[in-house]
Amino acid sequence: MESNSDLAKSSGQDSASESGIGGKTAARLGELQDLLKKLFFVTEQPTETSAFDELRNKALNQISDYLIPRVSNLGAPLLVVVGGSTGSGKSTLVNSLLGEQVSLSGAVRPTTRTPVLAFNPVDQPFFESGRILPELKRIIGGGFNNEAGAQSNQALLMTPREQVPRGLAILDAPDIDSVSDENRALSGQLLNAADLWIFVTTANRYADALPWDLLTEAGARKITVCVVLNRVPPGAERDIVPDLKRLLSEKDLDPSLLHVLNETQLDDQKLIPSERVEPLLAWLNRLAADSAKREQIAAQTLDGALRRTTADVSELIAELQEQEKQLGELRTLTEVRFSQSLGTINDSLNDGSLLRGEILARWQDFVGAGELLRGIEGAIGRVRDRVGAFLTGKPPATHRVEQAIESGLHTVFIAEVTKACHDIDRSWKNTPFGQALRAKLPSPRPPVDLSAQASESIRLWQRDVLDMIRQEGAGKRKTARMAAFGINGVAVILMVVVFASTAGLTGLEIGIAGGSALVGQKLLEAIFGEDAVRRMAARARTMLDARARELLATSSAIYLDELQAYSQPELSDRLGKITAALSTKEAR
Repeated sequence: MESNSDLAKSSGQDSASESGIGGKTAARLGELQDLLKKLFFVTEQPTETSAFDELRNKALNQISDYLIPRVSNLGAPLLVVVGGSTGSGKSTLVNSLLGEQVSLSGAVRPTTRTPVLAFNPVDQPFFESGRILPELKRIIGGGFNNEAGAQSNQALLMTPREQVPRGLAILDAPDIDSVSDENRALSGQLLNAADLWIFVTTANRYADALPWDLLTEAGARKITVCVVLNRVPPGAERDIVPDLKRLLSEKDLDPSLLHVLNETQLDDQKLIPSERVEPLLAWLNRLAADSAKREQIAAQTLDGALRRTTADVSELIAELQEQEKQLGELRTLTEVRFSQSLGTINDSLNDGSLLRGEILARWQDFVGAGELLRGIEGAIGRVRDRVGAFLTGKPPATHRVEQAIESGLHTVFIAEVTKACHDIDRSWKNTPFGQALRAKLPSPRPPVDLSAQASESIRLWQRDVLDMIRQEGAGKRKTARMAAFGINGVAVILMVVVFASTAGLTGLEIGIAGGSALVGQKLLEAIFGEDAVRRMAARARTMLDARARELLATSSAIYLDELQAYSQPELSDRLGKITAALSTKEAR
């Protein structure tokens, strides 16, 4: 190649004004890049990369590797990426174009592990700045002999050469079908970062499916592609070339840019004879010398890349919206099921069933039900005296009722939380999103400390009731009236009044539980007054409801927090707006 010393000053300097169209588009692309970095999708396995994650990564690479650098400087050197299948002769072609060995070639695969970038020394500031392919470490060396670079696919081997014309750089990429996953991914990334492709194939592999997948994409993006048909047996081009040109035309690629290299013996430096590569070399030199043509190619590729990226982002937005819909359905399902649990708990508290069994027995022991019921028609003072006499010296009776109440509430709480968790697990398992998220939830469900959580909730409610009674009982007169029962005794009476209802009770239960609760209510009214008792009972019930809600919220958070972690409702709207802005005529 010849050096174009008559070119204007180095094209490595930015040409887009920050306040101009290029600057605005670059800023929008930077905003899109930031938004895409925040975007993530539900996957079945934590280490799994979904197709949409791959599409997001592709868009991110396209923005950082090509769009922002090219938008910022349309006149910067063209990046010509040489790509193709394993064994097609890419590295040999690059070496032959440069007239020396700069890229490793040979029979051992893969040969090109580190991308080799050849450019004119004058253009070095642009390529070493990190504006293009910023994630690849720059390695300055003398070609493939640099061992540090030859083994790394996360680096870019910089090879400045005077014979490379200014305004153009050639990059030898890894095989598109490399046995290395990393090399294949890098090859695709480099091709997407190119302004122009030199795509190398052979006579016996020109119709392979994988190359044509890439060439189809290139045609859709309006990338200028020069296909080099390598190692063609003499005479075989008469059949192959027309067919290949037909295929190129069908994919909207320029068939006139096809270059044919017949089979030939390599020279002592393992290079293709210069006369064989001269037509391709001349074309590259003419392109490098024509700044208007170079800018036209860059603009065409830029427009195609911008269109492709906005289309990819639109696809990501559609998937994000679908994900939000699925997450919303799972959230509603979870909230409704735990709301049903709260309703069931409230039914258990309201229907009088808690006054059956152990609580009823302990309450009878506590108030001496039989004698009190016989004296209920007497003066309330006499009833209070009898209860006071009964309680004197018998504090364990209070404690037993408290324990019975706690045990009854505990059973109800545990049963409903457990049922809710099991039902939600089954429901989530029946949806793809739910099944994927279910695998990420902490286990077991309900949590092992649910029993302790329930006990703590009930104890906190009992403490709430005690605190309320202390506040209501402030004052000498009320304090004296409570003395016969004690704070705990009054609290127990209030708790039973809260639960007392004849709903669900039959026969003897109505007489015992309902009558006993009436005794308790009359005693409380004698201490605090009728209005105060009504207010205290309602408040105690509200406080119990709040404690039940807190317990359910703790358990439902296991599911809702996972849903919230994947919820990105605002991101879809912001991505849509920035994509629309980038699709305008002004942005292009």
